[in-house]
Amino acid sequence: MPFPVRKRYRLPYFNYASSHLSFVTICTDKRVPLFGAVRNGVMHLSREGRMADESWRLIPQLCEYASIDEYVIMPDHLHGIIEIRNPDEPRSIPAPVFAVRQRSVSTAVRNFKSAVTTKIRKLHDDPGCIVWQSRFYERIIRSEEALDRIRDYIRNNPSAWEAKQRRRQ
Repeated sequence: MPFPVRKRYRLPYFNYASSHLSFVTICTDKRVPLFGAVRNGVMHLSREGRMADESWRLIPQLCEYASIDEYVIMPDHLHGIIEIRNPDEPRSIPAPVFAVRQRSVSTAVRNFKSAVTTKIRKLHDDPGCIVWQSRFYERIIRSEEALDRIRDYIRNNPSAWEAKQRRRQ
């Protein structure tokens, strides 16, 4: 019996351990609005949202090869830009090579999700609490123009969220 064909979420032959910028979106399990609420175009963080914010800011300390750029925590997700730095090469579109998993966006996101989950489980005294969807969305940022557009998208996300919520009512 053949295995089912699964959708690819990653670029084939892209070395995810090379120097690059990625735009990531990480969603809460079942899109539960755990991290706060948007009011008047401004995101107001809950305790859980503050824990996520604190943990996101710690990514460069948890993963010395990673730095963070623009980000926003929303009620049920986070958008952020992570830069992976390889000291042996400049930031660029790398040549096709197999990735080293330890120096990747996936590792940085896994560390972030784990830190937030641990804090929230402790806060709620619920060791089985599921905080996150199992995967996350990642898009490689290939140009300065794309970087500028994504930064604008992140900055404007609370206002756009609120407008979208009003349209649904």
